[in-house]
Amino acid sequence: MDLEQIKKRLKAKLSPDRFQHSLRVMELARKLATLYQIPVTPVAVAGLLHDVAREIPHPELLKLADRYRLPLSEVERRVPVMLHGRVGALQLKKEWGIEHAEILEAVALHVTGAPEMNKISQIIMIADFAEPGRGHFTSRIARELALVDRLTAVRYIFDQKIKYIIDSGFLLHPLTIEARNWFLLEET
Repeated sequence: MDLEQIKKRLKAKLSPDRFQHSLRVMELARKLATLYQIPVTPVAVAGLLHDVAREIPHPELLKLADRYRLPLSEVERRVPVMLHGRVGALQLKKEWGIEHAEILEAVALHVTGAPEMNKISQIIMIADFAEPGRGHFTSRIARELALVDRLTAVRYIFDQKIKYIIDSGFLLHPLTIEARNWFLLEET
């Protein structure tokens, strides 16, 4: 995978702000991959491409999900932005030729999480939440936790996401709850 070619293609697809966010996610993900002794290249690619479908308008996300025959929950139908990870992973496979299963999983799951996420998926979820361009306090805490213990950072991020969603009155994706519970049960 030629990262420079991927960057050029992605830059043409995203707004400048979203592209810069993707670069920051990639850089934090690389740092965490090195720290946790995980192969850096797939982590960098997943970090760079995690939001490949984020700027697709909601009606188009629903059409793409239908075209790709993705089963949808009622929550996803009502909040199509939750589909951008899953739709993005399928676009990467079908239109970009990316076949690496862990990259595709990381892109697909970075929005909701899921039980038994692979290490690359965990790192991308952390990097997306904690990249330095996100100035909120919880992002800084997640960044610091990630440098000490990956699983503690993931659990913290699930807690913060769920609190934010509830406090905002938004719909909560069932996979997010399942993922949080799975990570908590793994602790015991």
